[in-house]
Amino acid sequence: MTRATPKKTKTDAFTALNGLRFLAAIAVVCFHYGTKTDGYNQVPETIKKIVNEGPAAVGFFFILSGFVLGYRYLRHGAHLENPKAFYWARFTRLYPAYLVGFLLFTPLAVQKYLVHPSMAAGGQGTFISSAVLSLLTLQAWTPLAQAWNGPSWSLSVESFMYVMFPLIGSRLIKLDKPSALFVACSAWLVPTSLACGHVVKVIPDYAWEKFMVNSPILWLPLFIIGICSTRLLPFWEMMSHRKTNFISTFCFLGVILLGFVWPRGLIEIFIVGGIAPMLAVLVVSFTRTSGWITAILGGAIFNKLGQASYIIYIIQSPLWHYWQALTNFIRRVPLETQGAAKLQFLVFVPFVILVSLAVQRFIEEPVRSWLNKESILRASRAALTNSVQTTYASASHSD
Repeated sequence: MTRATPKKTKTDAFTALNGLRFLAAIAVVCFHYGTKTDGYNQVPETIKKIVNEGPAAVGFFFILSGFVLGYRYLRHGAHLENPKAFYWARFTRLYPAYLVGFLLFTPLAVQKYLVHPSMAAGGQGTFISSAVLSLLTLQAWTPLAQAWNGPSWSLSVESFMYVMFPLIGSRLIKLDKPSALFVACSAWLVPTSLACGHVVKVIPDYAWEKFMVNSPILWLPLFIIGICSTRLLPFWEMMSHRKTNFISTFCFLGVILLGFVWPRGLIEIFIVGGIAPMLAVLVVSFTRTSGWITAILGGAIFNKLGQASYIIYIIQSPLWHYWQALTNFIRRVPLETQGAAKLQFLVFVPFVILVSLAVQRFIEEPVRSWLNKESILRASRAALTNSVQTTYASASHSD
């Protein structure tokens, strides 16, 4: 059997993973707003199960983040030498778009929770404090994690993971394969066991919903699994094309099939990491684009859409509120109507995609470039100042 020649890839440019990231973002959009459409209860039960399991995409994002960061910064078993530069790179990559989502949601929050205080969870003061924590990406540490622009809570979870990455990443990446597998399996058991505890009512609903399900501690093990998964890459790159095509196809279809057959009463286990091992293998298998599914999702269109998937995830909530009010006005129904016509939702999906691409092109990318340019200029000035001071000190000492 012939061995595959490892395909040279641009650093961090796993285009098929961008395609998966886009599908995951759309799964979350469908869960949040597809379920609000008229007649959703008449949708076939198997389709409803897939839609209702959309939040599992969040766990996939955390596994993918761990994998991509582990590959980008630690793929040769190196130590992350400059944590400050790492933190700055994460900030410039994520916060500009996050701030757009925050600002878009602010008028809605003022109208809903300040003009009409009865709608505010815990009162005006509690909601305002939640807004401040959200602006600082700290909302996941509070019981009101989703009180302000619900989807944005996951960025505060990722922020915690990024803080931890320089501390744990270099240690995990240096483990041998058996040790990395043991750590990954142990990490998988943590959220799965807690979710099982909730399902059997050992963990009460109140404690689970308020203090656990949004907690960064619950999701950190999935990030660890993603980092450990990078240890599979050398083995994966040496595998034949036939095997890699079969495994990537099997994992992709297997995740969908599991969504169909997963018991409804165990959905919390599915969402918080019950299928994390298969998701980790799926991520690794999509680092090559030789298969038919990976070739499609790794193509130029899905790659571009995947690059905007984070923005889709962050701004979906405020955009939906504006979109729903506008389309309700056009439909001549009360603006506060919570339900939505099927066409409202179906047109909203391409609308949020187009807006996200525009935000990426005209806001996120220019702001990130400007921030990075300013950072380089400041570093250059500091280096020049230090050089001048050193030269002056040497000259004074010689005199």
